[in-house]
Amino acid sequence: MIPDYLIKSTQLFVVGLDIEGWISTTGLKFEEEFMLFKKEYINKPFISFLDPSEEGLFEFLLSDLLETPNKSKQVFLSFSNQKKINWEFSILKSDEGDIEGILGIGQEVVVSKESHDSVERFFGQAGIKINTTEDVYIKLNSNWELTAINDPAQRYFNKCSNSLLNKTIWQVYPSKKIHQFALEFKKAREGQDIISFEEYRGDINRWYKVFLINHEEELHALLQDITDEHLKRLESEQANITLQQILDQAEESHFLIDLELNVIGFNENAKKLVKCHFKKNLKQGDDFLPYLMNGMEEQFLKDLENVFAGKSISYEKEIKHSRTGEELWFEHKFSPLFNADKKVIGFVYSNKNIVEKKQEYKRVEEKNKVLREVAYIQSHMLRSPLSSMLGLLDLIDKKQLDAENTKYFSYLKPLAQELDMVIRENARKVNEFD
Repeated sequence: MIPDYLIKSTQLFVVGLDIEGWISTTGLKFEEEFMLFKKEYINKPFISFLDPSEEGLFEFLLSDLLETPNKSKQVFLSFSNQKKINWEFSILKSDEGDIEGILGIGQEVVVSKESHDSVERFFGQAGIKINTTEDVYIKLNSNWELTAINDPAQRYFNKCSNSLLNKTIWQVYPSKKIHQFALEFKKAREGQDIISFEEYRGDINRWYKVFLINHEEELHALLQDITDEHLKRLESEQANITLQQILDQAEESHFLIDLELNVIGFNENAKKLVKCHFKKNLKQGDDFLPYLMNGMEEQFLKDLENVFAGKSISYEKEIKHSRTGEELWFEHKFSPLFNADKKVIGFVYSNKNIVEKKQEYKRVEEKNKVLREVAYIQSHMLRSPLSSMLGLLDLIDKKQLDAENTKYFSYLKPLAQELDMVIRENARKVNEFD
């Protein structure tokens, strides 16, 4: 059903396909393009000759063609050898009107590097870096009709060029939320400023950054896929939120300090500490040194070199409240911050009010002191007379005692010995505790 002059053409690429896109007929130029192509292997899918990135576009075109069999479809497709071909596909029908196959006629496109360069130069002048092989570019006239598109735009809109050109942006825009962006398009049309916003394509789960520039009655639109960047940003934000939650739940006051000794982060306790001791509102970018507690400056400057060398330092120190003069105990910690290359980029200063801890320690010490005194009394002041009593018991002449006193006497010495054992055991426990 394909005319012989098309089959033998040396200027046009010609293929006959079945309705599933498998090759049934090839023209001379197509065969010359793929010298390894042989007639006995003619039953191959057309997409096997395309660049892998174009397969989805061709499959969409095939589906679109079969849905509207009375209309031809045009599309730019790249062969696997990187040649770009402008194809027109149409349905082949029998005399009875039955679909017999698909005819594809293509002509090589000499890609104008100058046009790519001009687009890159245009956006470059606006400070926007563009990659014309990946970024979606479209141009709109004053009637909002698409007058120019690039290859990524065909993939983005999931339509071939003849289904896009001369259609309004409102007709072909794939997002159902186009009405939300209409105001941005109109603002760009009416002004000279660069308009930018982010949009999410739920159907393909991708994020895009959209740039709109109005120039000489034409609106230039650039869409850059920022999905990876967006996900990293979300992960970073989530990590920061989680870290902040952890910091805010901590008992300590935490300050994150950079190498220039500026505050780059803090938790709620740090904020309260600065408010209480210095009557100031802590904020990012503040100089950290003024927030050191009384008497700490000299110690801090001594330790700073070790902290920047990657060492952690902690100690307890008594300080005086800067306003009330009250003596307070704080535990101080300096922990270096490292980047992915294990290079120190700052440090975390943490402090914690340990007055209650010190008071509890003091109470325990006082209790221990009392216990030691009790142990001493038992060991020396009680045991000494008790030993004398045991000695005197041994001197009593039992023969001088009547039967009843002898019975009572037999109870006395074992009780004294038992008391001696109790005193010895208490002294041993206290000594082991020390």
